[in-house]
Amino acid sequence: MAGLSTPGIGSGLDINGLVTKLMEIEQAPAKALNTREAGFQAKLTAYGSLKGALSSVQSTAKALTMAATFTSRTATVSEATVLSASADTAAAAGVYSVVVTQLAKYHAVRSNTDYAATTDTFNTGTLAIKVGTGATVNVDIDTDNNTLAGIRQAINDANAGVTAAIINDGSTNRLLLTSKTLGTSGAISVTATDSGSGGTHALAGLDSSVLVATQPADDAGFSVNGFALTRSSNTVSDVVAGLTLNLAKVGSSNITVSNNTGGTTTAINAFVKAYNDTVKQLQTASAYNAATKVASVLTGDSMARSVGSQLRMLAQSTVSGVGGGVETLSSIGIALQKDGTLLVNGTKLAAVLADPTKDVTALFSSTTAGNQGIALRFNEAMESIIGSSGLLASRTDGISNSIKDIGKRREALALRLTKIEARYRAQFTALDGLIAGMNKTSQFLTQQLASLPGTSNNN
Repeated sequence: MAGLSTPGIGSGLDINGLVTKLMEIEQAPAKALNTREAGFQAKLTAYGSLKGALSSVQSTAKALTMAATFTSRTATVSEATVLSASADTAAAAGVYSVVVTQLAKYHAVRSNTDYAATTDTFNTGTLAIKVGTGATVNVDIDTDNNTLAGIRQAINDANAGVTAAIINDGSTNRLLLTSKTLGTSGAISVTATDSGSGGTHALAGLDSSVLVATQPADDAGFSVNGFALTRSSNTVSDVVAGLTLNLAKVGSSNITVSNNTGGTTTAINAFVKAYNDTVKQLQTASAYNAATKVASVLTGDSMARSVGSQLRMLAQSTVSGVGGGVETLSSIGIALQKDGTLLVNGTKLAAVLADPTKDVTALFSSTTAGNQGIALRFNEAMESIIGSSGLLASRTDGISNSIKDIGKRREALALRLTKIEARYRAQFTALDGLIAGMNKTSQFLTQQLASLPGTSNNN
């Protein structure tokens, strides 16, 4: 009987079906583990999304702790073709009248000798090139480079502070030297010395005494509010503290330096948006549908409730003694709504930012112990929640450990189920063999009884 290879063949029992049904019942604990793990994974996902939202709150709050957010300046010009300007926090607000009389130029000189071709040759010798008060650079001219093209290349290779080029005016070639330094400090001086011969032209033809200036080494000339000034560059950042001028052409332009309230408004709106996004995410993740009796993944979650409570408390906090009486968010036009979100009154906010008596900077970034600015409070609160040792990290670590524990329990259960299935199969196989044996015995007895003397089917 033990030799039966097909389960149930001896007894007619559906052993595979019976074992499958029994194992479905035995699988109940595994299904429970799967359900529990799915719940933990859903919470991890929700916590991850919440952390992202709270990170945005923290980063936008940090921006409001920086003085530059409130003290930045903007510079606008009346004639953008004459100059452009930029201002930093050191620039005093006001109007500056700038008149540009001359732009700084790169000194340029050319040869005054006609050269028929770039292959024209020169005597050997030295060109001593000096730019402004810089060091003299000697450029050796020998038989390897004593052509017009060779001299151009030798000067450029020497890094002498000038750029050499050959200009063809349609009838002849000229060597053009252009300084790499703007203004009078970039004036070019060339001393040519012929120490050899054999060329069609003398190196002396490239001496400063015979070179022709094509562009003077001019400094920039301009005035600011009537005060005459010169600089060697067309980019000027050392005249008015915090103000950089980029001179473009001769002419006049007014520069208006003012507080960059637009930047402050943008930073405040970014913070409000991050706050509202977080509040809405919390509401969605913890909502309960009474009609369908369906809970969300964080319904009843203590941490979600705590975070929501902290956000509301921070949004309604007060910073005492702020100049101009702006001690709360509502005092600058940011009101807490019934649904827990914040709403910005743009008109009121703009009026407050334009009023120098109202210290909005202190409202957000005061560092006074026990009376910190609202942005600082938000930053610290968010750190306590989403920081590496914060509440959220502790909660997610606990869930991750629970998931690992479920994995271990699942492995142990799988081993146990394998043994249970093997036991069921062994039991049913034994039953199959027993019933098969009984069937054969029954058949044998029936045959024997039928063959006994006197046994007849006749009446």
